[in-house]
Amino acid sequence: MKIIKNQSKFFNTLLFIFIIYILLGVFLYFNQRSMLYHPNDQNFEQCSSFKDYQKINYNGTRFYFKHASTEKVIVFYHGNAGSTCDRSYLRLIFERFNASLVFVEYAGYSNDNRNPSKKLILKDVQNINDFIQDNSFTEVTIYGESIGAGAASYHSYIGKVNNLILITPFSRLIDVAQSKFVIYPVSLILKERYDNVEWLKNYENKVVIFHGDQDLVIPSRFSKRLYEKIPSNNKEYVLIEGKGHNDLWSSSVFINKLIERVEKLYN
Repeated sequence: MKIIKNQSKFFNTLLFIFIIYILLGVFLYFNQRSMLYHPNDQNFEQCSSFKDYQKINYNGTRFYFKHASTEKVIVFYHGNAGSTCDRSYLRLIFERFNASLVFVEYAGYSNDNRNPSKKLILKDVQNINDFIQDNSFTEVTIYGESIGAGAASYHSYIGKVNNLILITPFSRLIDVAQSKFVIYPVSLILKERYDNVEWLKNYENKVVIFHGDQDLVIPSRFSKRLYEKIPSNNKEYVLIEGKGHNDLWSSSVFINKLIERVEKLYN
């Protein structure tokens, strides 16, 4: 009798664990976008950090634009949190290169009432590529950080890109997600599938990847995996010691190396 009672308790415990497992899986499936994208309520039109830039809405995609060259353009795709307005520190780096600058804001960010998604972000990338073609830029540099490295990689897939700068990128988002949720079949759950390996499988121009060796959000092994898959013979991987995912820009070593590498891209 005691054995039967213990077995019943054991199976009830297993059932409880299974129910929790299923419920958490359902939660992850239906809430993955809110877990992945973290926009703020910055007003795009009122961003004082880019008050001297043109504020352009091109086929539904908004961006800050500074015209400095009819040939060279640098495009910026930011990470999953905040807004483009938060990234004005990049101006100090790139305005010295006499290139036109495009700071892209994603759909669903900066007082846009849509919910961010991969579909909408890739549409933004398509619009930016069209803008570049419409303005006949011939020297295109794409900068992408974190989730923006997915946008940058996709841009390189659909358009002509001469130089690619990726900050804390990943191979495939599914690789990172599986490392975080090891007990779940992420391939069945994940809808927001950024596949940088696929998008860069034919990329043969200049590329440089930066990553902090203490990054716990996107461990550097995933960017190293991406680097190894890119077929370009003109690629470089720069690992910044002692820095993680969100404090890379506090490193003077990183900033100096970034400037040095961009100078090399234009030489």
